[in-house]
Amino acid sequence: MGTNELVEKILADGRTRAAAIADESSQAVVATRKRSAAEVAVIECDCAERSQRDCEAMLERARGRARLEQRSAALGARWQVLDLVVRRAQEKVLADPGYAGSVIRLVKQHAGPESVVSLSEADTRSFGTRLEAKIGEPVCIAGGVMIRTGKEELNFSLAGALSALRDELARDLSQILFEN
Repeated sequence: MGTNELVEKILADGRTRAAAIADESSQAVVATRKRSAAEVAVIECDCAERSQRDCEAMLERARGRARLEQRSAALGARWQVLDLVVRRAQEKVLADPGYAGSVIRLVKQHAGPESVVSLSEADTRSFGTRLEAKIGEPVCIAGGVMIRTGKEELNFSLAGALSALRDELARDLSQILFEN
């Protein structure tokens, strides 16, 4: 074997090895691209699923807020109705012909000789002189009577009675509201 043949053989060997390396490299690139494509598909799928879950969670939170706002609006409307009922009840009690007699009876039943009776300014003018008790300064109440005996104070004000009625109506209202 001559030098030329030896060089040719080395070159041929080199070409074969270069071709094998190029082929391996191409196969590695193809395999890497396939793995990358598979990984991208998995990531896209995961992202899509996560986005779907996030969207569903956001929608559920929005629905929950909407339900809460709806319930709050309903509660607010029911409280407004309750306040209106209490105001109307107060107006009717004050306009009732038997109102003055009821207050006078309360004073007779609960006021002693040392008691000081306080009425609203309007009630003091209207029927305060008919009371058989010591009349104090008018107080800022819508109606009814406040009786003070020493340190004890009896509150028969219309606001106090209607407050108790309002509390009772509020319990009924909550049963209706939370029943739904």
